[in-house]
Amino acid sequence: MVTLTHVPRTASKLVPVAVAIFALGVLALAAIFALYASGHHDLPLWLNASAGVGVPLGLGLALIALFGEARRR
Repeated sequence: MVTLTHVPRTASKLVPVAVAIFALGVLALAAIFALYASGHHDLPLWLNASAGVGVPLGLGLALIALFGEARRR
């Protein structure tokens, strides 16, 4: 009989942070689309910036964390 030893998995703490940033960016993006569809223009800079920075930043951080975790194995 072959027994496999259980290797403890160390989860990266960066992944949940990256997912939260990505989710906030997607929510801001959805809010922008909804506001434009309802006729609002000249939206606040913080809303545009959070959508424009949040999505790629969250995705990039998640990819960095996942690649780093895979490399450690």
